[in-house]
Amino acid sequence: MSSIGALSFINMIGPQLPALASHIEAINRPGVDGEAFRENAKKVEGIQVQTTTWVVSSALANAAIDNYSALKGSLVTVIDDNGRTVNNVMVLDVIVNRITPILISSPLGYSHSINATWYLKPTA
Repeated sequence: MSSIGALSFINMIGPQLPALASHIEAINRPGVDGEAFRENAKKVEGIQVQTTTWVVSSALANAAIDNYSALKGSLVTVIDDNGRTVNNVMVLDVIVNRITPILISSPLGYSHSINATWYLKPTA
């Protein structure tokens, strides 16, 4: 089972998110005693993943659109289908592609399937 932030999914399809390599840079300013340090991350392209989840009612399916959108601009932890965890991933955008009724669910109790596309960018 995979997740983005606190949201869990049945599966996540797409490339694995890379953990960023980084380096520490010393900052020296003229006329100021001492040094400061800053961690700089190497640039990584944004990643697009597809998620699928099941919910038990049409009300929860419709609420998923707002719940997903609430994560835009947030740093989250992403766990993929293989259990690999990447921290500090920015949610750039999310689009709910479709909400599909499930006629006969296995396991029982699920009424809708939600498919979404997530645009993610690893950060430091």
